[in-house]
Amino acid sequence: MTAFDRDEALSVPETTAELAGRLRDGIAAGFLMYASVEATMFAPSFETCMLPLGPAPADPAFIRLDRGTVGGGPRVPTIASRLIPDLRIAGTATERPGDVIVGDFTLTGTLPDGWALHLHTEFRCEVEGGLVTRYVVKNDPEEFQRFVTALGNPYAGKGVATAEVREEDAR
Repeated sequence: MTAFDRDEALSVPETTAELAGRLRDGIAAGFLMYASVEATMFAPSFETCMLPLGPAPADPAFIRLDRGTVGGGPRVPTIASRLIPDLRIAGTATERPGDVIVGDFTLTGTLPDGWALHLHTEFRCEVEGGLVTRYVVKNDPEEFQRFVTALGNPYAGKGVATAEVREEDAR
């Protein structure tokens, strides 16, 4: 990589490799730093789908979201840290050819009901102009339900039904 002059550095969008590096660094630094990186990586409008771990369907159903929707709003990381004081994250992110980032992380900690959280998530991001335009997330639906239930259903009404607390899991 060559050195940029200041004007060029300020005007060139973040590369996919740079974004993958920020994700790796954020994950390594802890949950709140990861959440800070995640809050800046999406295009103003992007497509997403949430699937269970395992092989993806040939043509998964994507929905379009506005950037403010992702993460359930700016308070979700704070709420999670307050309710799960020992919340930790471990994982990585890697650039792939074609402006793609793949990665995974695992959240661990003790939920307020005493459950030992172990939520493994895999993700795939398609990047255009330095921002994520398509985001596929896979995790264990049952463990994710425990997590969002403990947080008080922060994704309710945001447009991703699989990220909301299921009616039978509401307490």
